[in-house]
Amino acid sequence: MKVRVLVSLVSAVLAPLILTACQGGGSTGTNTSILTKIGTDPASVVAGASFSDSIRVQVIDGSSNPKSGVSVAFAVTAGGGTVTPATVITDANGKAAAKFMTGTTMGTNTATATVTGLPAVTFSAATRFWSSASIGATYPLHSVWGTSASDVWAVGNVGTILHYNGTSWSSVSAGTMRYLWSVWASSASDVWAVGEFGTTLHYNGTSWSSVSIGTTQPLFAVWGTSTSDVWAVGSAGTILHYNGTSWSSASSATTQPLYGVGGTSASDVWAVACGGTILHYNGTSWSSASIGTIPCLFSVWGSSPSDVWAVGENDLDASGLMLHYDGASWSSVSIGTTSMLWRVWGSSASDVWAVGDRGFLHYNGTSWAAASSVTPLNSVWGSSSSDVWAVGGCYFATDLCGTVFHGSPAG
Repeated sequence: MKVRVLVSLVSAVLAPLILTACQGGGSTGTNTSILTKIGTDPASVVAGASFSDSIRVQVIDGSSNPKSGVSVAFAVTAGGGTVTPATVITDANGKAAAKFMTGTTMGTNTATATVTGLPAVTFSAATRFWSSASIGATYPLHSVWGTSASDVWAVGNVGTILHYNGTSWSSVSAGTMRYLWSVWASSASDVWAVGEFGTTLHYNGTSWSSVSIGTTQPLFAVWGTSTSDVWAVGSAGTILHYNGTSWSSASSATTQPLYGVGGTSASDVWAVACGGTILHYNGTSWSSASIGTIPCLFSVWGSSPSDVWAVGENDLDASGLMLHYDGASWSSVSIGTTSMLWRVWGSSASDVWAVGDRGFLHYNGTSWAAASSVTPLNSVWGSSSSDVWAVGGCYFATDLCGTVFHGSPAG
């Protein structure tokens, strides 16, 4: 899969570069040569697959005549990637061109075009992990999950269910008009979706069907470790468990609406709510965990029992909130955003994504940083660090409904 890259090259016309050379007949004079960029820079490109003539220059003399036979050297100087060929001789029109393929990580790529004796001309490319995907949805999407790069599900308002087969997204009949808040899958033939009024749907590899689980409470999240270990949480502290055969109610330590559930194993499960509520399941029972703050938490994800993240908003000022559990206690983490966060997911302890009202945040194992997009997003999931999906949209008049972003840097 390829990542879409936003490229912003330095200027439409580069400043003249002056070359002083000796003229024939033993006399000396000034022959002014100018190196300029030609053509229009593309608005975006796909990383990993270079685009033709992405770096284009022309050399002319002081009388605006093209200079052929001039050697132009191209090279990447920062950010990774490649430029090919490395050396190009200007043609009869004084032109030389090379292909620039940016690196696969977020940041700034730079490349240079150099003529002997002249300062290097620098080209700058700002790379972005995410690109928008066309799915044709007309309603907000609240959750995304899958089992592989070619088996991804997204659910949303009025019974919206979409499936990605590795090539394209398509709409799938849900048999309901209820809002669906969460989807989770253990395999291509075992997918669960939950929503308002206790709506619970199951996909068996062929079709979706409604399942009665004994509650009419809104269910906001579903997650599990296997086909016989699935949790669903919702309003009034509702916690339900599926053992592979049937759903049953579990004793809850809160009456707060539970918005998120996740964990690292069957004996290490977390559920989060507002009012500073975090619950933990140790394989036998649920208990409350102390966090010392009063946040509203919407999602939880962990790479190990000593590396768990929870996201939401601060009840006091509605700013974005990030908490981390190190195996002993929860603590607040500075993330530099004032917008609330809805979901968190990662492929490893050093590759974690959080999404919210103003787009993406990424954790590299050391610190959090804002990524691209200011589109409201509700959920994030990936099959690997190089295949990640995020969904949302439709909260403001300027938003695109059924927004889907795909992150897929070249490997």
